[in-house]
Amino acid sequence: MSRERTIEEQPGRENRRKRRRFSHVRFYFINILLGVVIVAIVCIMAIYVFCTIHSVTVEGNTIYTDEQVEEYVLSDKYSNNAVYEALINTIKPKKDIPFIDKVSVRLIGYDSLRITVTEKKCVGYIPLTEGGYAYFDEDGCIVECSERVLPDVVQVTGVLLEDAQVGQQAGLEEKQLSFMVSLLKKLKKYNLPVSALAFDEQGNVTVLYGTIYISVGDSDYLEEKIMRLPHILPYLEGQTGILHLEDWTEDNTDIVFERPKE
Repeated sequence: MSRERTIEEQPGRENRRKRRRFSHVRFYFINILLGVVIVAIVCIMAIYVFCTIHSVTVEGNTIYTDEQVEEYVLSDKYSNNAVYEALINTIKPKKDIPFIDKVSVRLIGYDSLRITVTEKKCVGYIPLTEGGYAYFDEDGCIVECSERVLPDVVQVTGVLLEDAQVGQQAGLEEKQLSFMVSLLKKLKKYNLPVSALAFDEQGNVTVLYGTIYISVGDSDYLEEKIMRLPHILPYLEGQTGILHLEDWTEDNTDIVFERPKE
């Protein structure tokens, strides 16, 4: 009888040992989890208390002031916290800021941020029939539509756009668009900043360089015309008038500067 009881009691002992082992694992797991939660709470409280923004550096902005960039970017409920802003702008960067392609926010100290702005590359703007302007890049692709006029961007006149979709080519005639894009690239190539470009009814172009109107004419011999300007324009500095390139050909290399009549 005694031996049978011993055999019957063995499964019970094994179950109790398993329960004890399980209890130890659960005890350690709960304590580790609780420790992690406590550390996380302490860290969050420390970040909340000590990481209030005291310094913001803005880089890459020419269109907006530093204050305007901060207003656009640091616009969340907890925007006074440096760690929060760096984290949220990494996970979900600010978008749909006019003329801004990308914004990067980096933590450079527990209470300091650096905002780096990458602006859209606008080389010119064309008026829209219903008001406002369509800004395009060096390939003639629309990058922004706005009523704002940016400085140091070429104003294109003599043409109108009925519609403009960001990401699409400017809705000009193919020949006009090709001529405009090619001309602006060549002017940039020879470091000739112009402020305005005008089409006439025949599709000829005149550009404004300082106080001098340069009559380019059509797209024939465009490279040859533009490459001569760096050698001519220094002699005309401070003067006002029209520089005629429209009749230049390989057979007619005369370039005339017409001063205004007194």
